[in-house]
Amino acid sequence: MPTFDFQCRKCKAVFEASRPFGKKINPPCPKCGSKRTEKLLTPPAIQFKGSGFYKTDNAKHVTEPKKKPTESAVPPEKKETAPATDTKK
Repeated sequence: MPTFDFQCRKCKAVFEASRPFGKKINPPCPKCGSKRTEKLLTPPAIQFKGSGFYKTDNAKHVTEPKKKPTESAVPPEKKETAPATDTKK
């Protein structure tokens, strides 16, 4: 069950309580017993910090598929030529 923050409207006490998602009734205040409580909006518990988790998890392998070598990518074979003769002596 998720935990939510609640505030009592009578004594202004803030407390945490677990409540199922489908249940709409707020729990009573543990300090004064009042049933007039309201659910507070709080930031989510997950935080992403740093340069990003994709950069450290090898995202290139996931996002960029490996390219297969094509015929144009293969270097052409070198043709043998006759050795040049030195005419100057």
